[in-house]
Amino acid sequence: MLNRYLISIVLLSPAVLAYFEGCDNTYNLSPGTVYVESPYYPNNYPAGTSCRYKFIAPLDHYIQVQCTIALPSNNGQCSTDNFWLDNEGDLLMRGAENFCGSGTFSRESLFTELVFAYISTGTKGGTFRCTLTTVKQNCNCGWSATSRIANGQSATANEFPSMVALKDVTSSQPSFCGGTIVAHRYILTAAHCVYQVTQATNVVAIAGTNNLLNPSSSRYYQQYNIQQMIPHEQYVSEPNVNNDIAVLVTASNILWSRGVGPICLPPVGTTASFSYEQVDVIGWGTLFFAGPTSSNLQKINLMVVNNPDCQSEYNGVANIYSSQMCTYDYSGTSRDSCQYDSGGPVILRKSKQFLLGVISFGKSCAETSYPMGVNTRVTSYISWIRQKIGNSNCVVTLQ
Repeated sequence: MLNRYLISIVLLSPAVLAYFEGCDNTYNLSPGTVYVESPYYPNNYPAGTSCRYKFIAPLDHYIQVQCTIALPSNNGQCSTDNFWLDNEGDLLMRGAENFCGSGTFSRESLFTELVFAYISTGTKGGTFRCTLTTVKQNCNCGWSATSRIANGQSATANEFPSMVALKDVTSSQPSFCGGTIVAHRYILTAAHCVYQVTQATNVVAIAGTNNLLNPSSSRYYQQYNIQQMIPHEQYVSEPNVNNDIAVLVTASNILWSRGVGPICLPPVGTTASFSYEQVDVIGWGTLFFAGPTSSNLQKINLMVVNNPDCQSEYNGVANIYSSQMCTYDYSGTSRDSCQYDSGGPVILRKSKQFLLGVISFGKSCAETSYPMGVNTRVTSYISWIRQKIGNSNCVVTLQ
């Protein structure tokens, strides 16, 4: 009889991982089906042995696995021989399932990677045989691993997988702007962010973490080099900011995980103004005007305001164009985006997360109880974005 339970993280300490020395395998899969059998199958693997197997599918594929195991057990307890499977491909198997006994089970990888292993500490040994099928993955975007800027709250771990911090490697500043992943090689940010650095190769995108002081505290942390910056051709900063949007091209594919992935873009032709919709604005910017930046990702919930009301707020300061979207703190508690939040996202939560705006400019952060910030309206630039990214984003309906 097959038994299963979720592992405890302490079970796979570095000492336990030493079991896999001499039998640690990695396989790059092609579309189709392969079989993996325990050593000496159909005879038992030698007692006291252990092996680990990692499988990597091509980009935008996932792995279906069906395993039949026959492991020694003691009255249904996993006392000596265990079979582990992690559907995120984590070599430390921090979220793996543990199986023992005899039976058949099926699982799927969440993304392109999958790991399984066996550890035998008994005197008998057992067998396993797994069938792995590599399948094209359906287009997906806007997921969140969990379902919180000035006067903001800390975002929960991997709440916003599409968010990246942009760092200039020639500067000690942890981040100079934010950005949003929209496809495997493309990040959306503000055009004025591009002009803050001298060349693209000085910029790296930090993904998969909320903590810029200790980014590797997240298992999903990755860093990607930028090879090209594409500001909008009609971007202007004076006398009024307009067309403040840019695409960054990474030097390698951004790999999806629960903590790193693309946001959804509104479909081409979306005409809604989104006035009075509540949205999330996130960033690592200053906690108040001219104050310190936050090392932890902050989020605030704001409301989209219609453009005529926004223009009234900005009379004598700036012209508000139809290609811009304003957000304000409907709670009257001085919540606002701030310095170094530029380029980050304005996110509408539906069944998925959608990018409605790119943080552009404002008055001094949260100078009133009901501050109003100006963002580039993404729906005004969907065709431009898709042309620059080679139509490589995931197209979904806005619901």
